[in-house]
Amino acid sequence: MPSRAELISIVDADPDLAEMLDEEERERARRHALTRINSLSAGEWDALSALQPDIHHRGFLVVSGLLAREVEVLDRRCVELLGHGDVLRPWSWDTEGSHIRAEVGWMVLEPARLAVLDHGLIRRMNPWPELGLELFARGTRRAHFLGVILAIAHHPRVEDRLLLTLWHLADRFGRVRPDGIAVPLPLSHQRLADLVGSHRPSVTAAMGELARGGAVSRGEDGTWLLHGAPPAKLRHHRFATATT
Repeated sequence: MPSRAELISIVDADPDLAEMLDEEERERARRHALTRINSLSAGEWDALSALQPDIHHRGFLVVSGLLAREVEVLDRRCVELLGHGDVLRPWSWDTEGSHIRAEVGWMVLEPARLAVLDHGLIRRMNPWPELGLELFARGTRRAHFLGVILAIAHHPRVEDRLLLTLWHLADRFGRVRPDGIAVPLPLSHQRLADLVGSHRPSVTAAMGELARGGAVSRGEDGTWLLHGAPPAKLRHHRFATATT
């Protein structure tokens, strides 16, 4: 068992998990459902170096920070953004039966803290099976989020893809401000191009059009701001009422 300074309770790592338990059980879990923390600095991450077979490593829960998973096939790249509450197995890539070679890399966009999900933690969480089920469900959430991104990528106009993507990211990461919905993510034109399946010059031109139309703007700190109501296709969006 590592030193206490290196530990965190899984219910402190994610308040949504804590809310699944009553006060008494939450305190028990806080004392016993402990796990390690891995801290990552910004920059490229060699995920294989994080694999610890001796502890039957299952993956990580993102406690804080922002990571990008980059998948490249034949010089075309797509990006998935992961933040607080996401579960990942960064070294897992199933190539069995695949004729497509994909290069997978990881970037830490904002310093991150990852809670280790290993066999020891699973044993310690046995009294609270709902916690394990919720961690398993986080994979389903990631799949749904990626499915929406994939559908957005099929829209022919780059402007539409960008606007839909930004509103989709706002649903997860956005903050309501008096001047609009802020998307506080480090999204350069190149990273936006990777997200929407386009080229950087096309994204630059499209963002200019969106800015001139009043749909988006960019703050001095680089934060993108969304103005007005979400596109009609996203009327179920949780920010829809905030902008009407």
